[in-house]
Amino acid sequence: MRSRLVAFVAVLLFLLPACGGAFVPASPPAPTPTASLAARYPLTVSDDRGHALTLAAVPMRIVSLAPSATEIVFALGAGDRVVATDDFSDFPAEAKALPKLGGVRTSPEKIVAVQPDLILAITSGNLPAQLDALGQPLFVFDPSDLEGVYKNILAVGRLVDREQRAQQIVADMRSRIDAIGAKAKQATTKPLVLHEVDSTDPNRIFVAGPRNFIDSMIAVCGGVNVAADAPTKFPAFSPEQIVARAPDIIVLADYRFGTTPEMVTARPGWSAIPAVRQRAIYPIDDDLVSRPGPRLVLGFEAYAKLLHPELFGKP
Repeated sequence: MRSRLVAFVAVLLFLLPACGGAFVPASPPAPTPTASLAARYPLTVSDDRGHALTLAAVPMRIVSLAPSATEIVFALGAGDRVVATDDFSDFPAEAKALPKLGGVRTSPEKIVAVQPDLILAITSGNLPAQLDALGQPLFVFDPSDLEGVYKNILAVGRLVDREQRAQQIVADMRSRIDAIGAKAKQATTKPLVLHEVDSTDPNRIFVAGPRNFIDSMIAVCGGVNVAADAPTKFPAFSPEQIVARAPDIIVLADYRFGTTPEMVTARPGWSAIPAVRQRAIYPIDDDLVSRPGPRLVLGFEAYAKLLHPELFGKP
């Protein structure tokens, strides 16, 4: 699989006005460990692998190996404790200036050299096993739906002693996403939606399939994922398969990589697709739908406008 898709999926694994103002993660000052904080440690929290991580004290040297993890830590107000990140972590702006440890392939030795007291990572490749073997304080995430995203935010809140802030973030997300779902139920139609991830190979177009939060996003926002019956989370479809599924709306998460609505319209045989005939081909900021962290609510709000502008307003 090509590097672009690998990078996207690696981020995705941890790595999502009509429904309220934009959520802007607050960054209050990180606390200085005190006697009261120390009393809460040692603290043990289990990750998505079922591995229990015990921290002896408040983590002050955090390494984040996924953009979603980075965004969560900063939203919790512990961003000043992050000492290094992966190459893809670019939000908020402060994260860009942090030392980078690598992209899809990261050297465990480089991570250990930073002397972290907490490492946040995703289930990608052999890195988690390598870090475990080195005795590193690793916490791994693997959310497959909204509840998994909420669970991850709350878990990080516990780990960095920002539990109350984590609860506030999750409550805000739940409220706004629930409001979207309730409003979407007023729609009289449910459009068939194709969420395109990567079309580098025009004969193997990767799309969002079932059992992931993009599939949940489409459903909550009042649509039907045309790839919901696929055997994998991100299946590759031939152009003919997509034409046969006749999506009403095509969402381009690969727009930032150069795929445009005009290019989709020009694909051979695609003039028969309802989305092409109706010019319902929409770019979307893939950071908002591919990073399962606090900004995922913005992805829901953007998606709702694409699927039902009559209810949520035009994008």
